[in-house]
Amino acid sequence: MTLLLALGGLARSAAVPADHSGWGFLEPFRLLLIGVARAFGKPPTELWQRLGILILFLAAFVAWRNFRREWLAHRPGAVDVRDFENAADAKDTGRAAYLKSRFCRQLATTSIYPPYAGPTTLPAQNFLDVLGEEPGTLTNPLAVLPKFMARLWPRTGYMIRATLQERKQEPCCGVSVTVTSFAGATGSATTTEWGMTWEDATCKAAYWTMAKILPVTRLADEAPWRTWRLRDLPTGLFEAYNEAKKRHDERRLDDALWWYREALRLDPFNSDIRMMVASVQEDLGLFLAALDTYHGALCLGELESRYTASLWTRRRDRWRHPFRYPISMLWAIRRRRELIRLRYQYAKTLAYSERTVEDWFATDAVGERKVLRDQIKDRLIAAFVGRYWPLLSSFRDAADRAEAQRQVKEMLGTPATARVLLNLAALQEFHRLHEDALLAWLVPGTRSEVTRGALRFARDVWAPLRLARAVHDLAQDQLTVAGVEVGWFAEQRLVAMRNLRPWWPRRLYRRVETMVGSWPVQPVLLRDAVARAQRRHRLGPGRLGYLDYYQAATAYAYGLYGYLPVPPPSPEAEVAPIPPGDLGEDRRQHLLTEYAVIELQAALASAGSKVAGQVSLQATTQTGVASRLRSWIASSDPDFGRLRGSDEFRFLQLDLYQPMRSVLRRPENVTRIRIAAYVKKLLHDGAALLEQNWHQRCEPPWPGDVHDLIK
Repeated sequence: MTLLLALGGLARSAAVPADHSGWGFLEPFRLLLIGVARAFGKPPTELWQRLGILILFLAAFVAWRNFRREWLAHRPGAVDVRDFENAADAKDTGRAAYLKSRFCRQLATTSIYPPYAGPTTLPAQNFLDVLGEEPGTLTNPLAVLPKFMARLWPRTGYMIRATLQERKQEPCCGVSVTVTSFAGATGSATTTEWGMTWEDATCKAAYWTMAKILPVTRLADEAPWRTWRLRDLPTGLFEAYNEAKKRHDERRLDDALWWYREALRLDPFNSDIRMMVASVQEDLGLFLAALDTYHGALCLGELESRYTASLWTRRRDRWRHPFRYPISMLWAIRRRRELIRLRYQYAKTLAYSERTVEDWFATDAVGERKVLRDQIKDRLIAAFVGRYWPLLSSFRDAADRAEAQRQVKEMLGTPATARVLLNLAALQEFHRLHEDALLAWLVPGTRSEVTRGALRFARDVWAPLRLARAVHDLAQDQLTVAGVEVGWFAEQRLVAMRNLRPWWPRRLYRRVETMVGSWPVQPVLLRDAVARAQRRHRLGPGRLGYLDYYQAATAYAYGLYGYLPVPPPSPEAEVAPIPPGDLGEDRRQHLLTEYAVIELQAALASAGSKVAGQVSLQATTQTGVASRLRSWIASSDPDFGRLRGSDEFRFLQLDLYQPMRSVLRRPENVTRIRIAAYVKKLLHDGAALLEQNWHQRCEPPWPGDVHDLIK
């Protein structure tokens, strides 16, 4: 900036022609060109002006060069990995080259991209690099200066040197690695990592390198390393998290859970790792343990009374104290940027009440697992009694807090009432979370966690649908057990929502009350609620993303649970025409199925078009997202349980998933089948390992040590 200001001042002091036509917006650039011509052209200027311009130019180049180095270190840019030196065996050059390639591949899998592993200097990446490689004469000063500048222009942010070493004691293979940073006064760091094999030592050296580089880069602003920025990251923590993530992607769930627990042992206050643990527990079918993990991460570093007070804040209290609650919540989000996403996952787990309650009242646990489940239940009961007692403050005319807490504990004692309580809690969590998400826009790094559109849809459509089904099932159980009159059944549908009236705005409460009271849901009513929640009348179909279509499909598919499954009619049977203006259950079920399939087609098409608009590495990432979306729709999301048995969903699979291949009907509950398939694979792998050890033990003679056999 100093250089540009000096050139501009010099240009204004020059003789400016009277004709200004043809320049317009480019007038400042014309003045700069006049300044350069006046400094180095004809007629010549004074010597002190030329020296001043040259000194300013060099100072600007040095400042920009330092900024470039800092940016390459923060980004991070390309990493210059030098050739490995083999101090163990100087003649074996192939081992050093092989281990260098493995080292670079390990860096590439841990988000340092692109690592350079070529035999010569780095390839040209910008204009100065190309200019420095051009041949030229050394007699012309104007040609020497750009080449000299190009040689001084930084290309990498880090340089890594490594030496292979060997010793007699176990572990005998070692890699001495040195990381040098070109940014500021970071300096160098060196260590020696030992392993039983060269590959093991190289992998440990790569993890140590990443643990030293990551805290000073922008990768430290992402989960789960936010708390380790500009701090010494333990190598074991980074290794445990990466090994767990790798096994999670490979569906080796037990190994992934073990490695995540190792990471939590080294960083017990990391909420992001706890969310990954809960994700693995959900894949393993441990839904109660996943809910407890989310709850523990939510209360980590937060006072229970403070969170409960913020959850049950009325609108008049906020008007009375306009700065107390927003400032406290903004400060909480600033300290824990994952708070919005964590609360969203916790509320979703509460809303999936049917599978959580099934795990809650299961009796198949024995031994240590039974003790652990009882401890989890006791902890969650105590937390729910202290947090969600306002849900029952007006139930049965409860006059005080102790009575409401006693009733909460009673409701958690039976499956039907426990489902209603969990869905009520999820509805209140989504309501408060939608208001708090607006404050997250003021905190950098939290805008893309969970959108307010997704929270609005969950609050207005998805959570009320689940609450409506839970209340309906509770009323059905009480009708069949106690033989209560049918009029009480219609009245009991809305008794749960009445307790939320003081905490909600009146207009929003009426909308949600309508959704809760209309189970089995009417297709037209649900379609209007989806359009209103996603604001389709304002945005239009072209402004919606694939997640919006996907959420709408989940609502339509879940609405099918309100209708009994009807077998397809035979070709010989005569289908009676539906009277005009009267939609039977078959017609409503068909409409909901049609709506859900149309939304799924739009979601997959939108995800595919988003992939087609990207290039190279970003397109690969988006392709992986689209692939996981197809897998989640086909066999993971519990909302599509009733939809998977329909012919329309099977036709969708034929068109989009497996063309020219036969597709079988998928079961409604795929969780147990997926867990059974995982256990079968686990037993098969264990049997194969036993067979391999049996064959090795029978070899005459046994070539190794007995400890190798145990391993």
